[in-house]
Amino acid sequence: MRIRRYADCARLNLRVLRLFALNRWVRPKDVANSYDRLAADYDRAWLVHLQDTTRHLLDSLPGDLPAGPLLDLGCGTGFATLRLAERFPDRAIAACDLSSGMIAEARRRPGADAVAWQVADIPDFLSARPTSSAALAVAAWSAGYGDFRRICRDAYRVLAPGGFFALVVNLADTLAPLRRAFRYCMQAHSADLNRLARFPFPHSPGAVRGDLLGAGFSIARFEEGVCPIEPSLSPDGRLLPWLLNTGTLAGFDAMLPLGRPGPCADTFEARLAADPEPIRHHYALAVAVRP
Repeated sequence: MRIRRYADCARLNLRVLRLFALNRWVRPKDVANSYDRLAADYDRAWLVHLQDTTRHLLDSLPGDLPAGPLLDLGCGTGFATLRLAERFPDRAIAACDLSSGMIAEARRRPGADAVAWQVADIPDFLSARPTSSAALAVAAWSAGYGDFRRICRDAYRVLAPGGFFALVVNLADTLAPLRRAFRYCMQAHSADLNRLARFPFPHSPGAVRGDLLGAGFSIARFEEGVCPIEPSLSPDGRLLPWLLNTGTLAGFDAMLPLGRPGPCADTFEARLAADPEPIRHHYALAVAVRP
């Protein structure tokens, strides 16, 4: 068994080197394609587990914002965006998401006409905004999927003095059973690996604090928390069909053929079922202010 693990590890290393040489990385378009596919079911499959924490973030916002528009970064289907519109009806609101499917779902929500929706990733969206122009930027669960440090710096530039940056960001050990199952599949089925990826969630609450302070923010509120997830099994007892409709494997499904019946999907399912740790988000929540 040990010899087999060593052999699998060697094959994986060779495969990674080959993909690296070919510059075969998960691109933003791959992640967007995943969310486009699942957008119609996202609220029922996954958002329902995140709503309470997102509401808690929004309830933590002050009412006395400086002049300027409100921004929702990585808005998904518009849950946070439309609550901002309800609370601040006299403000201009702009929201972005990488997935055109998610934006299409957001546009169907009551009150969506009050928002300027844009299909764009967070860095491009922020880079197009004038300096010191916004009163508030919200990133509910989205900032960890890119360069978090850069997003903090860009949000600081865009916000007016006295403006707020409110966020919930996943930490590196979030959804740990899924990550362990995926790493095992990479090693056991290295021949099926066709992309490499970087999903650099902050390593700890201290890292989140450090990046916010390093960007120039003062921190008005900071919490660490856990958001439990209640999985939904298929009639035959499998978890993977549900996971593929939640967004938790967006991008990862471009790396390995998890969406196709076969040995790779079976291995993932078996490793996940054997993992005793519950599926949950481990997050940091912060409300930071630009002095």
